[in-house]
Amino acid sequence: MILTHNLRSAPRRALPIATAAAMFSLVPAFAPTMARADINLVAPSRTIDPAAPFRLSLMVTGEAESRSYSLPEVLRVNLTPDLGAVARVELRRETPVPDQINLRQGEFRRIDYVGEVPPNLRGRVRVDAIDMDAPAMLVQMSTPREPAAAEPLLPPASGGERIAQADEAATTDRVPVTILSVRSDNDPNRQDEGRLSFHEPMFFIAGAGSDANAQAQLSFKLRLYEPADKNSRRFFDNLYFAYTQAAFWDLTADSKPFLDTNYIPSFFYYVPNTDWRVGGNAVGIAAGYEHESNGKDDIDSRSIDTLFVRPYFAFGDTRDFHWTFSPKIYAYIEKSENPDIQKYRGYGDFRFTYGKNDDWQAAWILRKGTKSSAFSSDLQFTYPLNKLVPGLSGYLMAQYFTGYGEFLLDYNQREPWSVRIGYAISR
Repeated sequence: MILTHNLRSAPRRALPIATAAAMFSLVPAFAPTMARADINLVAPSRTIDPAAPFRLSLMVTGEAESRSYSLPEVLRVNLTPDLGAVARVELRRETPVPDQINLRQGEFRRIDYVGEVPPNLRGRVRVDAIDMDAPAMLVQMSTPREPAAAEPLLPPASGGERIAQADEAATTDRVPVTILSVRSDNDPNRQDEGRLSFHEPMFFIAGAGSDANAQAQLSFKLRLYEPADKNSRRFFDNLYFAYTQAAFWDLTADSKPFLDTNYIPSFFYYVPNTDWRVGGNAVGIAAGYEHESNGKDDIDSRSIDTLFVRPYFAFGDTRDFHWTFSPKIYAYIEKSENPDIQKYRGYGDFRFTYGKNDDWQAAWILRKGTKSSAFSSDLQFTYPLNKLVPGLSGYLMAQYFTGYGEFLLDYNQREPWSVRIGYAISR
């Protein structure tokens, strides 16, 4: 019987490196024999020189009985700096070992993988082995003051290190075989984000074309309960609270007044990956309740309450330039202060993107009201600033907006056009 366990090389989150060497363990249970193996990924040191080859070591230890292990040729990892764009690196197997090794009880084998680090990365970087169901780690991307000495990965075993060499020629029909394979890029049930994370894009942009010539937006979401199984899909394990605040003001007026501020709290269920796949990529889903208001009173007061559902689709190779589509469909449950808002905003926001995680991205957010001439079009372009200045976080952002309903106060007035540029923390 061939029992398969998967080492992953796409986004997986982090076990901090508290010492100069850090590891994470993945212990599969093999039924019916209950044979087990420890699989550890070890970084050489806390501080990584981006100009030097990037190395990780795979440690495989047999625990219960003789067993064969088929090793991946390539490990893919994501390198994510604080508030920066993710970079993907492929690590190739450097240790000259067969594709399949045999281990007896207590024996272990170290296999080194090596790749190149993008030179624009700076500061603390999270290392995620994408296709491995295990936590990741944090390293510091900066040139060491002196060469970092590799720490011993394991203490010497009593009686000397017992590494399976003589038995590597054993045929696979004499021992059970475990395949350590690399899974696809979009594995279901993964929670790739921390408990507190970005929600909608966060930015400050300014320009010309309308009275609301500047806009700022803050947005975050919080996972309310952290379950023991972080990949759980149970309802209460995946409830989120989110808050978005968008402010619009006129920087050309004497007092630079705020024209409107929209406050958007929401409460919803969200899983980034479901069992449903489209084009080979897992589909995410969010559904819940959202309130939006501008905090004004009397005739300027605006507010809506909606129930929404929002699937997340990706098309193409997500390691490269690819498309995403995330329609947000909603139903109004209260809109008495603006009873005809559906004529101008409609019943959905349709977001399309094209780009690459560590490169430029274009996004188009489209709304269509029930009134024949009512629509809005919001085009956004972002580019990682660390590609221009290594170590700089965030994105250069440009926006073009035309149509109705950019903010609540004037939802029924058409804005001919507005062009703004600025800085985005997230996109």
